[in-house]
Amino acid sequence: MTESIILGPEETDRAVSTILVGLDGSAASIHATGFAARLAVQLNARIIAAHAVGLLDVWPENPHDRGERNSHKHVSDLSHGAWSDPIRLCGIEPEVVLRDGPPTLVLIDLAEEYDADLVVVGSRGVGQAAVFALGSTAARLTEVSTRPVVVVPEPALRDRADGTPSPTARGVTTRADSISDDGLT
Repeated sequence: MTESIILGPEETDRAVSTILVGLDGSAASIHATGFAARLAVQLNARIIAAHAVGLLDVWPENPHDRGERNSHKHVSDLSHGAWSDPIRLCGIEPEVVLRDGPPTLVLIDLAEEYDADLVVVGSRGVGQAAVFALGSTAARLTEVSTRPVVVVPEPALRDRADGTPSPTARGVTTRADSISDDGLT
């Protein structure tokens, strides 16, 4: 299925030249990163790949090493590596940014700072309850962002015993956009 993007009247006068994509390592985030990369290729846009660093990002390699507990090295390595690799696979070198703060506020601030024409996030982040189709960051961004927001669902999950997709794997929620959920073709 081909995706279509329908922009509101205020967005039609401006070409999409900068895409901000949120990174967190979740399946939905990885899928959103790939979506943003494919869109950037089609639009010849640059990508800013951002992760909001918080207390949960302190992942010590050795839990007994107290000095490592205050380091964000591991999440920085992931953000500059595996989490942003889908962008590189499309031939684009992203600018990776890590900022301290709550994800919604960090992404709003970065969208302004980099003059992003589009903000792309996954539907649910790491640690989000599977019963919710839309995580708190994605939901809040669609409410407060002054920029167009695309919320990309994680790929269809076959986690029910009968093989039907989980309710969290359906649909896309967007702000002023209409997008199908199977990626750009």
